[in-house]
Amino acid sequence: MIEVSKLSKSFNDLEVLKDINFQMRSKEIVVLIGPSGSGKSTLLRCLNGLEEPDRGTIQIGDVKWDATLQASAKKQAIRDMRLLTGMVFQSFNLFPHMTVMENITMGPMLVKNQSEKQAIELAESLLAKVGLLEKKHEYPSRLSGGQQQRVAIARSLAMKPQVMLFDEPTSALDPELTGEVLTVMKQLAEEGMTMIVVTHEMKFAREVANRVIFMSDGIIQEENTPDVFFAQPQTERARKFLRQIDHQPV
Repeated sequence: MIEVSKLSKSFNDLEVLKDINFQMRSKEIVVLIGPSGSGKSTLLRCLNGLEEPDRGTIQIGDVKWDATLQASAKKQAIRDMRLLTGMVFQSFNLFPHMTVMENITMGPMLVKNQSEKQAIELAESLLAKVGLLEKKHEYPSRLSGGQQQRVAIARSLAMKPQVMLFDEPTSALDPELTGEVLTVMKQLAEEGMTMIVVTHEMKFAREVANRVIFMSDGIIQEENTPDVFFAQPQTERARKFLRQIDHQPV
């Protein structure tokens, strides 16, 4: 489903990603963890075309972006990548002047040329899935943070992506609201959605991930199954990280 090769990205003199390589299969759940500034969010933004890497290649399904492509080919690859990926941000990013229903139906109608009737039917089914059908005519300001994030997930799903990218989706929420968002994400995982999740929720990583990738200083330091990673981290940097977040390995 996804293959990343020799991916590098710098901001001015700061190299944020350094020759990143990884692959993932369809329906796999990969959780990216690591200290702040390790490059996790930048990697996610490169996969969605929000940041353009300096070097390397990204392949998602049949779409391949390569740093050596001509500018027009790069732009087309980015457009195609965005059709394959749904992105959920930590700050929700809902349009405040639109109702919940309008937020969800706008993309399918504008980008996928769905009729209003089709878009509304899809939005209602997705709102039911995330437990918010009764809020379809509300504006985002009248929703809790957890409700807004669930609407953001429904909005991404409305574009029928092959991969869902989550960038710390619960970091702005209190513990009670965090639980309701993680419940929706677990449901997506059970339904076979391919997902890459940047998170500090170690319990979620243990329970849901097929694979944990630990990043630090712009590189992948370690990757393994959750059972092995949390019980027997292979690098001192990973052991230090786990100790600092009060998950001392056995």
